[in-house]
Amino acid sequence: MAAVGDDTAWLTQAERERWAGFAGAARRQQFVAGRWLARLLLARTSGANPASFSLAVDAEGRCIAPPPWRASISHSVGWIGVAVARDSRVGLDLQTESVRRDWRPLAVFAGLEPCPDAACFYRHWTLAEAWLKAHPDITSLSTLRGLRWQPDAAGPAWQGQVGELHWAFVGDAAPEWVNDLLPESLQPAPGQGWSPIRPA
Repeated sequence: MAAVGDDTAWLTQAERERWAGFAGAARRQQFVAGRWLARLLLARTSGANPASFSLAVDAEGRCIAPPPWRASISHSVGWIGVAVARDSRVGLDLQTESVRRDWRPLAVFAGLEPCPDAACFYRHWTLAEAWLKAHPDITSLSTLRGLRWQPDAAGPAWQGQVGELHWAFVGDAAPEWVNDLLPESLQPAPGQGWSPIRPA
């Protein structure tokens, strides 16, 4: 985040408006860092200049990249992740376990009861969030109540964990990790493949 600085002139008008709507400085920093990381990854993938990418924001706050690119941004506590794809859907979700978060009410809200432990909850929750981000026609996570997942090496979703950080990815192929764009980046394991049993 320090490398990005406080200058937001490179953000699009829609991004600046969303940035201005955040009350806390930390949330604003997360937003700016995620947008810059998305541009860095798009530049790495396409060979273009990071500043040449004009990113928009849809009504649900999802990142919209210029065609043929698609991008998904997620953050949790101090972690930020970005996924990009060309001519295919993409969704990424990060969730960090916290002793201050009671996951049980969230499991009830998401229709995930009975959910025996936190690992089960975070697996279903991150997969559902990533599925939501990969499908712009879905406008609310509540529409995914009861969505279940079964192991499937072919995807279209992959989920894993690094310490207390849980991640899930939805796409047309398993994720390929890029961890040299910023210092202290993670290199997660490939993760378990999953497919939805009853998509909304």
